[in-house]
Amino acid sequence: MYVACIGLAWIVSGVSVAMGHLEHDGHVSAESGQSMPVVAGDPVPELPNTTLTTQDGQSVRLHDLLDNQLSIINFIYTSCTNVCPLTTANFLQLKQLAGDRDFQMISISIDPKRDTPARLRKFMQAQGALSPRWTFLTGSPRTITPLLGGFGFYDVAVDDHSPGVVIWDGRSRQWTRLVSLPPPHILFEELEKFFQG
Repeated sequence: MYVACIGLAWIVSGVSVAMGHLEHDGHVSAESGQSMPVVAGDPVPELPNTTLTTQDGQSVRLHDLLDNQLSIINFIYTSCTNVCPLTTANFLQLKQLAGDRDFQMISISIDPKRDTPARLRKFMQAQGALSPRWTFLTGSPRTITPLLGGFGFYDVAVDDHSPGVVIWDGRSRQWTRLVSLPPPHILFEELEKFFQG
């Protein structure tokens, strides 16, 4: 079972989150359908309005990117050889399932020291992820770390981080977080809830 945490956005909260840990070591398979448990109490994130850099070298403010948009977000790094290509492949399949539904995909690097815009774009090309609906982002450690914490992902060690996906609705200020490696049909089911609301 995949566990989703739903809450209102842009509000300061003192709720703590205990994340289930999934080692980033190649033991995850696309067919496994396994999810680690999450213990949470409807966390309400406070996201910093940080400036990030896209795969094309353009600067973008986080709130400008998310406001009035439905976004699905994952967390990757380009030298990853197991989980990150799987999460990227799941997004590619989600894009096919979702058809012409209006949403954007965002992938945020957890290795900003090495993941330059050029490396992000090369990764996108290798994964077949080039799309006007898909933005890859990098920055500096001092901007990326609090951003990940805002989404409730505190275990961000490269090579040993907990995979997860966030669906963020900048129109209604609602969000859902899925931990582990949800397959495309689960991502689609969760995304559909925002179109039905």
